[in-house]
Formats: sequence, C-alpha cells, structure tokens
Amino acid sequence: MRFQEEESEDPTQEKIASYHEQVDAFSMDLDNLIERYQQEFDLTIETMIGCLECTKTALAQPMIVDLGSEMLDEEEE
Repeated sequence: MRFQEEESEDPTQEKIASYHEQVDAFSMDLDNLIERYQQEFDLTIETMIGCLECTKTALAQPMIVDLGSEMLDEEEE
C-alpha cells in the first residue's frame, strides 16, 4: 500500500507505508466496514462474527487446487 508524502514537492513521489501503518490501515478499514454494516443492515453480531470466522479459516488454510487426472491425460497424448 502506498501513501502520498505530504511534505514532498514532487506530487508523483510516493513512499511505501511501514508494516505498522499497513496493519493500522487494514484494522481501521475493518472497523469502519463493521460499523457501516451495523448501521445499514439488520445483521446480528453473531452472524457477523460467523462471517469473520469463515474468512479467518479460509485465510489460514492453504489453497489446494485439484487439476484432476484430465490434465495429465492431455499431456501424454
């Protein structure tokens, strides 16, 4: 994620945000999104937590792609 330097005279010059700034930005975005959904929708806290848990589980598990035996059969021909 890149943030524009405020003191820079060159408007095209950007600096890369530090890791902690990136974590803060992500956390604030999540907080804002949750707050928005609480105001705009009738979702219960339990439902939102369940959705977050599903996303957490998906992020924590490696992605496994099964190409199947069809791909291997095509290469042999």
